[in-house]
Amino acid sequence: MNTPGKITVRMLSLCAALCLPLASMAQAIPAEDAAFVAATVPVPSPPLRLSAHPEIRADVLKLLGYARGSYTQGNTLIARQVLDSMQSLDDITRTMLPDGRSVLASIDASTHGAWRAAMLFDPQRKLLALGLVNGHCRAAIGDAAPACLPSTHAVLTVFLPPGAEDEMAAPLLVWARQLPAMLAQAAPERRQSIAAVEYITTRPGQPGWEARDVPPGFPASLLHLLLPNAELNGSSSGGKRIAPAGLAGLPMRTPTEAAEAGDEPLPDADITLRSYADFHWVLNTYATLAKGAQVKGHDDKVVFTGSDASGRYTVTLREPDKDDGVFITVASWRDK
Repeated sequence: MNTPGKITVRMLSLCAALCLPLASMAQAIPAEDAAFVAATVPVPSPPLRLSAHPEIRADVLKLLGYARGSYTQGNTLIARQVLDSMQSLDDITRTMLPDGRSVLASIDASTHGAWRAAMLFDPQRKLLALGLVNGHCRAAIGDAAPACLPSTHAVLTVFLPPGAEDEMAAPLLVWARQLPAMLAQAAPERRQSIAAVEYITTRPGQPGWEARDVPPGFPASLLHLLLPNAELNGSSSGGKRIAPAGLAGLPMRTPTEAAEAGDEPLPDADITLRSYADFHWVLNTYATLAKGAQVKGHDDKVVFTGSDASGRYTVTLREPDKDDGVFITVASWRDK
């Protein structure tokens, strides 16, 4: 996986990860699975998908940070891949374990659960580990579909906080073997199987962007307005886009955006980040960071307008929906 910092990865075969002799697996696994299934119940009529629940999102980001990797998608924010894999409202389950721990899980309905995620909590609801069933997908090239491992060779990726022991996440191995209904109906030779288990020690403190991502002409005096715990979404300078790479060199505004802006001149430089934190947390954070700026807007769009020694700036916060995060655009008009 591609991240700003080093992440420890430990991959084992499923048999080795279970730490069971081959002779005993046939007897031990069914009993363990049966106990897990018996303790699992659907969560009835929840108000939100797990992927949209503020506390769940906060837990996922606290453990994973803004690192990128290739699991259900190629070189994408890992937290986004995990949230997408627990977005089904109709497939949320909770398993209460005898020691007070619990497993909360859901699936990506678009894959019928081939991609699915689960969270292991302690009795006080502290997140201990995350499990993600995936295909180690590589990014698509051109119009080709993403290249993933076949369903018969799926991978269980277990994300652990620094200092945690692999064995602590054992319930997630049992969870991963429980196939969602649609997958369980497949012919035996095509049925999904967990072929490998890997353990990853996360580094959640790593920033989601680097200094080299700041566009030319962006004032140093505004760097404090760029949240480190956010993902680079785009940037522009001198009227041209810089990032994402596929749009580099194109005009900063589309005709529609230009019409909406009226006579507003293009900023000299801007950068857009995306945070998966709660919108009101982001809003309150910028109320402090942009202290003294004028504030307009409400609900899902708020604009801060201020000035400093470099010139005029705006900070625009937008939340188009509960799944795609909060877009933060910091734009600068420098004094000539």
